Amino acid sequence: MKHGLFSSLRSLLALLLALAAGLGGLAVLGTADIGIGAASHDNGKGREGAALIAERVEDALLAVGRDLALIGESLALQDPQAVGEAAERLFAAWRRLYPDYADVLLADRAGRVLATSRQSIVGAEVSGSPWFAKSLAGIVVGEAAEASRAGAAVPRNLIVAAPVGSGDDIRGVLAVQLTPSWTDAVIAAARRSLPDAGRGLSIQMLNGSGRMLHRSGPEVHGPDVSATVGDVRQGGVGWLVSVRVPDVRPSGAPVLTLLGTVGLVASFGWLMGGHLRRNLAHAEALCRQETQQQGPSWFLTRDLHNLTAQIRSAVDRSLTRERLLQEKRAALARSRDRIRAIRVLSGSSCWEIDRATEQVVWTDGEEAENGAAPERVCALGDVLAYLVPEDRATLGNALDAIQAAPGTVRDVVVRTRAGTDRISGRRLALRIAGDRAGSTRLYALSREYSEPARIALRRTARLDGEHVSAG
Repeated sequence: MKHGLFSSLRSLLALLLALAAGLGGLAVLGTADIGIGAASHDNGKGREGAALIAERVEDALLAVGRDLALIGESLALQDPQAVGEAAERLFAAWRRLYPDYADVLLADRAGRVLATSRQSIVGAEVSGSPWFAKSLAGIVVGEAAEASRAGAAVPRNLIVAAPVGSGDDIRGVLAVQLTPSWTDAVIAAARRSLPDAGRGLSIQMLNGSGRMLHRSGPEVHGPDVSATVGDVRQGGVGWLVSVRVPDVRPSGAPVLTLLGTVGLVASFGWLMGGHLRRNLAHAEALCRQETQQQGPSWFLTRDLHNLTAQIRSAVDRSLTRERLLQEKRAALARSRDRIRAIRVLSGSSCWEIDRATEQVVWTDGEEAENGAAPERVCALGDVLAYLVPEDRATLGNALDAIQAAPGTVRDVVVRTRAGTDRISGRRLALRIAGDRAGSTRLYALSREYSEPARIALRRTARLDGEHVSAG
């Protein structure tokens, strides 16, 4: 007989466990929002980075503005004739403290430069710069125009300007140019404050007109998250900080983990199936009584071994009962043969008379010899009806005497009525005995013979006696 690949318990169990693990893992991977969760996490990381960078840039610009306001208040207290010299000394000290500043200058209300950290532009005209007119009304942040003398060398420099004085007593404008390295340093410090130092993020900062002020990080094509530097409605610069997050690429780790899990579960099923197979082989040998070894006690197969032991015990009891039954059947067959032989040799029939039910179970010797059913059942009254009237009382009295004195034996000879029946006109010699004390069953051996046969039997017995005397 040919068997398939998964016909054994070991391979079938390994296959079922592997399929269960594989299908369960695929269902989990198919319904889990792994990519969506990772994307939302990265989007949150981008929003956090953009807001932090915008806040740091705004704080840095406000710090520069506060410094300008303090210096402006100091210069407003100076004599107008000596304000230029005082401003140059302050600018020189300020440049030493902040090397990222490209230039610091002081201009009067007409836009003429009175003092600067760079002597080459003293006396230059900056009234045409967009930031100048706005700075007379308050602190302003802008860019140096390419056409202006002040910003011709560094067109991307930022300019933070503040008025000197207040109200109607404004004496001029104080301005500072911030180099691109200042902007890069502020954003780099903010990047270091991000988780993992903002690794993988692409950061850009644009001014209000869309001009690029800063760009750092790798070139990525992920989602764009932005935040503004300050609130334009409250006087903020309104710059835009844009952060791009790398695309979330599906990782192969879940698939590898699933494959590893399937392999591990299949191996476990293979080992467990082998152990179960050995237990079944032991159980089979135990049922065939081919082993006397101690059964396995592994917790997964202990119940199987116990069940096998119970089956073996039931089989033993069944075999024992079958053997005893066969022995009883053989003994009953031998007893039946002996009874048949006794009945044939003696020519007697056995009666069982139940005085409680008045029924008689008896055997017919001739029919038993011919192989017919030897037992017949009839009423005791029917038996008595076959006897001559004067012998019926004799048989009844004998039965009463035997039942009254168990253990005794009575011999009775009765005659049957004349007629056409087989036993008509014959004599029945009955030997009656009781069963036991208190029992209503009596037993009788009957032998029938005719009167001529009886005379012949007596004559034969007398001739035998004469021959013996003569000898």
